[in-house]
Amino acid sequence: MGRNISHGRGGAGNIFSGSGASRTSPKDLVTPTIKQDVFTTGRGGSGNMMQNDPQHPELARELQDVETPPLRMEEAPHHTGRGGVANAYFPTPEEERRMREQGEAQLARVKTQEAQLARVRTQSKDRRKDLEHTAGAGPAVSSGALSSDNRRSSEERQPSSS
Repeated sequence: MGRNISHGRGGAGNIFSGSGASRTSPKDLVTPTIKQDVFTTGRGGSGNMMQNDPQHPELARELQDVETPPLRMEEAPHHTGRGGVANAYFPTPEEERRMREQGEAQLARVKTQEAQLARVRTQSKDRRKDLEHTAGAGPAVSSGALSSDNRRSSEERQPSSS
C-alpha cells in the first residue's frame, strides 16, 4: 500500500496515492489532430474560422496553437490582491533595473520564437503547395471562398431576377 499525499487546499480530489498510479506512455504524449471540417483559431469570432484540410492536419494544429503571452513585469509601485497597505509593492531601484533587464531579455526571446514560428508556418505552406503541385491539384480554396470559375458557373445556373 502506497503513502497517501494531500496537496492543494484539501478535499478528496487532492489525495494522491503512489500505488497503482498509471504510468505515462508515448501514446499519452501525442498531440491530437483536429477532426472537424471547420475549426477556430485565436479566441473565436467569424474571422477566426478556418476550413480543415484532412490531408494536412499539421497545418490546422499550427494555426490553432497559440503562444502564451509574455509575463508582465511591474517596474513601478503597484497594489496586489484586494488592496490595503499590506498589498502595496514598492520596488527598489535595483529591482526596477533587474526587471527592465529581464523584460528586455524576454522580449528578445519572444521575437526569436515569433521568427521561428513564422519560418515553420512558411515551410508548412510551401510543403502544402508542393504536395498540391505534385498531386496535380489546383490552388487550395481557403475559408470556403468560391473561385472565379465556380462563381461564374453558379451564376449561370441561377435565373436572373430582373
